[in-house]
Amino acid sequence: MEILILIFVIAIPVLKFVFEYNQYENSNYRQETNNSFLSVYFNKGLNGEYHLSRYLNSFQSIGCKCLFNIYVPRNNGKTSEVDVILFHPKGLFVIESKNYSGWIFGNESNKYWTQVLPVRRWKSHKERFYNPIMQNATHIRAIRKHIDDSIPIYSVIAFSDKCTLKDVTVKSNVIVTYYSNLAREIKYKLSTINNYSMDSELLNKTYNKLSQYANVDEITKYKHIYNN
Repeated sequence: MEILILIFVIAIPVLKFVFEYNQYENSNYRQETNNSFLSVYFNKGLNGEYHLSRYLNSFQSIGCKCLFNIYVPRNNGKTSEVDVILFHPKGLFVIESKNYSGWIFGNESNKYWTQVLPVRRWKSHKERFYNPIMQNATHIRAIRKHIDDSIPIYSVIAFSDKCTLKDVTVKSNVIVTYYSNLAREIKYKLSTINNYSMDSELLNKTYNKLSQYANVDEITKYKHIYNN
């Protein structure tokens, strides 16, 4: 009986791992990025991008395209590391992924936001992080220089469902949401856009233009960290 219990205890996590591996290998994210399962499994940022990408499958299933982890050149010789771009006929959605936990506090006008993490009962730890709306605005300015001026670009900040947006104040048109609400928020935004539609030729041209900055080598990643 004890042996059967031991086998069961060992088998469950192994089966879970195999299931997650197979699910990842068949994902759009895997096809777009060529990132290995283990590199995503053990990297918090990439793991967040992967889970976020699953909420964009409904758009890809109707012919929209996505790019992940793009290093877009800026005029000052630096690069902007963009998490996700969704290419839709009504425009580009530039998505900043935040795979955070804890409570999140922030105001659109403040340079830094705050993450509050529980340490033990009645104790917590605070971490400051750069305002993701300002961060994404920098990404969008970099992207704008590489695409047709007529194409609308929309800013989206997506937080993991592991966190709680406790007090986040946004007055502009920037979307700040959770991974699980991402598709719904984008669809609502699309429903309000009536005066623009990109033809397939321009959409594919724009995608191909920016795709050259995806799947970069380690030297490019190192230069990005060093220069920024």
